[in-house]
Amino acid sequence: MKLINDYWKNIVVGCLMFILQHKLKRLKIELRSWNKNSFGNVQNEVILKQTSLLAIQQSLETVSSPVLDMLICQQNTAKMERFL
Repeated sequence: MKLINDYWKNIVVGCLMFILQHKLKRLKIELRSWNKNSFGNVQNEVILKQTSLLAIQQSLETVSSPVLDMLICQQNTAKMERFL
């Protein structure tokens, strides 16, 4: 909200429609930058988490019981991270 308020308070000279258009255009650029800095590339993160989950699931098929318990725990964590 602070980002929006700060950019909306900027003074722009012109007719009302020009002012609105200019403020919205500048705000759009700032929100994109904020989103990228705050959340990063979400699509890449999803792909990385899915790849990690697949690797864990494949490992589950070939391991012994103590290691299996650890991998199941990692699998559950990876599943939860995928939805966060």
